[in-house]
Amino acid sequence: MTRWQFDNMMIQMLQGIVGKQFLSFESDTFVEGQSYCTARLNFDNVSILLKNEEEEITIFEDDVVPYEEAAKFSCSISNPNQPFISGLDGVAVKKHVVDELVMNVAIVSDTIQCIEHGVNIVIDMALIIRTENHTYIFSKSHVWFDEVISINIDKDMDDICPLLSDLNLWNNDGAWNVTIERVVRNL
Repeated sequence: MTRWQFDNMMIQMLQGIVGKQFLSFESDTFVEGQSYCTARLNFDNVSILLKNEEEEITIFEDDVVPYEEAAKFSCSISNPNQPFISGLDGVAVKKHVVDELVMNVAIVSDTIQCIEHGVNIVIDMALIIRTENHTYIFSKSHVWFDEVISINIDKDMDDICPLLSDLNLWNNDGAWNVTIERVVRNL
């Protein structure tokens, strides 16, 4: 099984924001509701840099195509005293004020399987931050190499990235028998 997921240290970091004040998030201004490759989430005593960037990842379990460039979520501690920089050269950034208490954090994962073609992948598709007033979703596209982070407020993940879109991407124009299961894990 191939896992394109947050690692254990990142999970612990995200668990640590429950009960904290979600002060703001920062994104680029190239397209409203999106940020290319990176966004920064600011809490009362920590800032987290969320990335969705390409790396070499195994897609097939055989060695016919051993690696593919695919965008994978990751996060790390960020210095809030340093300016947030866009993933696109020359594109301005914007700080979106939130100022709400984090009640819950969840990760949306899709498991894509096509046994006869050696595809068995778990992909973390979104980070959900539920506050006292809103639900903030920072999500990937269903296209594995797309580095854009979509930012949605009070929407449903299935409306943002429907499983049918995933299925159409992975089933080789209907030639492959692909199954996709979506799970939301509360941290």
